[in-house]
Amino acid sequence: MRAERTCTVTGLRLVSESADVYGYHVGKTEYPALSAAPRHASEKWRQTWGRYDIPGQTFYVAETRECAYAEVLAFFKRANGASDSLAKDAEFAGLSLAEYIEEIAREWSERDFMGLGAVPAGWRYDRGITPISLPDPGWLIDIEHPDSIAYIERELEKVLAAHQISSLTTSTLRSEDRPATTAIAEFLHGVTLDTGTTPLGIHFGSKHGAAWCKAVWLDHPEAGDLIALSPEPILVTDDDLKRVADRFRTRVF
Repeated sequence: MRAERTCTVTGLRLVSESADVYGYHVGKTEYPALSAAPRHASEKWRQTWGRYDIPGQTFYVAETRECAYAEVLAFFKRANGASDSLAKDAEFAGLSLAEYIEEIAREWSERDFMGLGAVPAGWRYDRGITPISLPDPGWLIDIEHPDSIAYIERELEKVLAAHQISSLTTSTLRSEDRPATTAIAEFLHGVTLDTGTTPLGIHFGSKHGAAWCKAVWLDHPEAGDLIALSPEPILVTDDDLKRVADRFRTRVF
């Protein structure tokens, strides 16, 4: 069950999930389940950061397995109107597409496959999908709620102007403007709520639709109450994975 309320000090809209509500995270099994890439304040190139990353570590959780897959497979999706270059290359090499993917996956990095409409089997082998239980109450900012948008516009007027944002809407919050979204997140990370504590993170809608996501800041005291169950292997027969791949016109090997 979800609890929702408005912070009496800031006016930000807050949400919290009960401990029996699970989300999902897709990550490499070589790392601890509750870990994330460290970000540094000195980094100038924020465009490569996650949507609501802050200096430190930000851990992302999706409402459903389907949403978790969509968030990570979007990078492999072939652009509209782009031809399937790998299929042509496979034909030229005298191989099936599956054989060609298997062959080149030994030499190509995962990044080389991004935007090509194909996910090599090695990507699946290196990862698992992990059920995650969030702290209860664990208050996060519902950043797309009108109350939160109004607060951000009021408190970050100069920051938004510097990013050429004249009016903050969900279109900006769901855009690829990571310098802007991470600047907003960095400010909200330090806000004191009516609980006397800072927010655990940000609750936001997936840009792929139909589900929520949460960005949890791992330096928060309550982040230690996150519970990760054992990661499950990502199988090519997984119905949730197949649905996402079909929508993205992507082949998962």
